[in-house]
Amino acid sequence: MNYLLLILLSIIGGILYRLGGIGKPWNTKMRDLGVPACGLFAMKLLGFDYSWVLYLSTLLLFPALTTYWKKINRFFGDTDENCHWYNWLVHGLVCGLAYLPMCFGGISLYLIIGRAIILAIATMWWSEVIGDVKWEEGGRGFLIIITLGIL
Repeated sequence: MNYLLLILLSIIGGILYRLGGIGKPWNTKMRDLGVPACGLFAMKLLGFDYSWVLYLSTLLLFPALTTYWKKINRFFGDTDENCHWYNWLVHGLVCGLAYLPMCFGGISLYLIIGRAIILAIATMWWSEVIGDVKWEEGGRGFLIIITLGIL
């Protein structure tokens, strides 16, 4: 039953991620606050007690969601404002690494880093393969929450 609720929270996270990307009439905070809230509920659902490390991880996910790391485009010689595979890779990685404080709450550092790598690759793959922005953004939000099951 908990895994069905995790899937439901992942779908809600995907919807909130997409709504935050639409713009008016929606605010970007739908993504920036909504996805971390889904993550908080998902971790509780998975049996992790609300503690300072969970709250800290939730807070760290907020800034991770606010950027697609386009400034690194210059490192690769790109001057455009489009997102590329490496932007999505870093975005997924940083969203995953936001949960590093969880290692102080009893979750293995290897699991946290492993999830971050899986999330980075999945985010990159999804964002490069899916052409419809609705599904692309929604899928990224879904991936952030559903991969919490790894922890």
